[in-house]
Amino acid sequence: MTKMSYLTTGLVLGASLTMNGLAQAAPVELQFWEGHSVQEETATIKMIEAFEKANPDIKITRTKVNFGGNFEKITTAVASGTAPDVTPIWSGFLTQFAASGSLIDLNKYGAADIKNSIYPASWNYVQYKDGVYGVPYAQDPRMIVYNLDAFKEVGLEKGPATLDELYTSAKALSKKSGNAVERYGLAVGDQDNIIYFFVSLLYANGGQVFNADETEVAFNSDAGMKAAGFLSKMAREGLVSTNVPQDNMRSGLLTGRFGMIFDGPWIFYAAANLGKPAQPFDVVPFPSATPGGPSGTVASVGAYTAFASSKHPEEAAKFVKFMASPEAQQYRIQVLKTGVSPAVVNEPYAKETFQKVPALAKAQEIAANVKIYPVQAKWTKVVDALRPALEAISSGADPQETINNAARQANRGLRR
Repeated sequence: MTKMSYLTTGLVLGASLTMNGLAQAAPVELQFWEGHSVQEETATIKMIEAFEKANPDIKITRTKVNFGGNFEKITTAVASGTAPDVTPIWSGFLTQFAASGSLIDLNKYGAADIKNSIYPASWNYVQYKDGVYGVPYAQDPRMIVYNLDAFKEVGLEKGPATLDELYTSAKALSKKSGNAVERYGLAVGDQDNIIYFFVSLLYANGGQVFNADETEVAFNSDAGMKAAGFLSKMAREGLVSTNVPQDNMRSGLLTGRFGMIFDGPWIFYAAANLGKPAQPFDVVPFPSATPGGPSGTVASVGAYTAFASSKHPEEAAKFVKFMASPEAQQYRIQVLKTGVSPAVVNEPYAKETFQKVPALAKAQEIAANVKIYPVQAKWTKVVDALRPALEAISSGADPQETINNAARQANRGLRR
């Protein structure tokens, strides 16, 4: 071989190695659809930045989608084969997608390795049959939030621990001028939040939404009647407001219009963005029916799921597992939300935030002992039956008859 031939061969080989090196250096790109509030989005962006810094071989391309329309958009994308690699899913939607085979069983990619680092309630949410079809990233406990100034005014020293105390506190806090209500003892919120409230009352009384195999509802049990009766009594005596937008409910608590509200960790963000000094408040778990009995605290859970159509399942699994890690979850604490990992309390941004907002640290403690909001695939059928029933009870309808009628309607929906 001539000297020129050696030179040519070397140049070709060098170019080939260089191109291979460039190809190997190109990061895997994951399509991530995100449907969150501004608060959640702020945390998510920081979480992604931390992930990409630790994993320079993976790039996350984030696409903002509408929160309310996320389920329909994903359903259409799955049907057309255009689903993203990863997206958040809430409520019974995870079960629906898992049952249809649309999601990756993350057990195949080491999901079990992080099970013990996540609150049990959140982990229960992502399980379907023998698989794990998501990794939790959000757990929002529904608590009793109470205005400290209002409590001091009426001589109440602490938040209610039992349903009897919730009733007596609401009665003491309620303030009227003639027929006009100056302050409600308790605000529950809008049409959806009243269902959370009823489920919390049901759990506090030892009840369940469904029977053991989830073929029928069980909320018309004795526990359900007690829950409905409590709501009826509070409404009949004018101690609770059940038809107020969530944002108005939170601002009402922070300005003294409501003595207590039934809400989740969103209250902290509302306080930080009220636009004027918020009256001080604190939080307690949802009360038990009896002293020392089970708390009725219920939590909604969100999970990041990876789709079976993904061309990069290993990288997608790595990403969703990272999003549940204490390192990532500290950014949720920083924007005044609770995390899904108990160990998040040891992370620097979480420590700093908890020190500034002690009530948020209490909310994080409450998250350790919750039951998850129902995730049955046909849960929406139950909601369609419960929502008008609870509104009717709040307006004076007989609680027992109304709950029994709602149970019959819900069971018809479950059989379809």
